[in-house]
Amino acid sequence: MFGRKKLEQFRLHKQALVLESSLNRYALRAELQELRHAAGWMNNAARVPRQFAPLLVILAPLAGFLVIRSLRRPESLFNRLASAAKWTGPLISLWRGYATFRKKEAAPQGQ
Repeated sequence: MFGRKKLEQFRLHKQALVLESSLNRYALRAELQELRHAAGWMNNAARVPRQFAPLLVILAPLAGFLVIRSLRRPESLFNRLASAAKWTGPLISLWRGYATFRKKEAAPQGQ
C-alpha cells in the first residue's frame, strides 16, 4: 500500500486538477459568451434583406431600367434631374404603400 506522503501527493494533485478543470470551464464559458455576442449581429444582418425583399423586387428592375436608359443617350444634367424628379412622386407613394403594408403585417391579428 502507498505511504501517507504518496497519498497526500495524489490528493493534492487531484485537487489541483479539479481546480484547473474549473478554470478551464469558466474560460470556455466566457469564450462561448463572447462568440455569441460577436455573432449576434449576424441574425440582424440576415433579417434586413428579408424585410426589404418585396421592395427590392420592384426597385431592382427599375434601377436597371434607369441605368440602361442613362447609358443609351447622353443628356444634360438638367434633363437628368428633371427625369429623376418625374420619378420621385411615384416612388414616394410606392414607399408609403409599402410602409403601410409593413405596419399592417406587424400589427397583432386581433386588431
